[in-house]
Amino acid sequence: GNWEPIRTTIESVKGGGIDLESVHAGGLCGIATPMDPVSTKADELSGQVMAREGELPPVWKDLDLELELLDNMVSGGQNEPEKVRPLQPNEMLMVNSATATSVGTVSSIKGSKATLQLRLPICAKSGSRITLSRRVGSRWRLIGHGTITG
Repeated sequence: GNWEPIRTTIESVKGGGIDLESVHAGGLCGIATPMDPVSTKADELSGQVMAREGELPPVWKDLDLELELLDNMVSGGQNEPEKVRPLQPNEMLMVNSATATSVGTVSSIKGSKATLQLRLPICAKSGSRITLSRRVGSRWRLIGHGTITG
């Protein structure tokens, strides 16, 4: 889908029930705006990025990545670790960027570089690290990470 920025004004910021003058990355806070609450139904804005106007990172539909795959898949079980095999064209992967999650299809792969076509666009700076998970049976298993190159 096409995503467009939502423009609003911040009326107040709270953290732990206390009014805050500023916030920084890594903390939880509540941000009051005059937006209609219907825009936040069903966590529709979950995983989205907030920035000052003109400072929003790019929105990616096609993600060029420099890959670093793990040797073995991350597993919660006691089984022998399963080797991570190379990515395959048209393979579907789960992509996590900060709190945003999307599914991407591998459209090209060459050595340690890959391009994914995302089902839901992701807003992130070039150079940001994302995680990649592969569907194995009924579960998504972490297989590595990538750095956004364009």
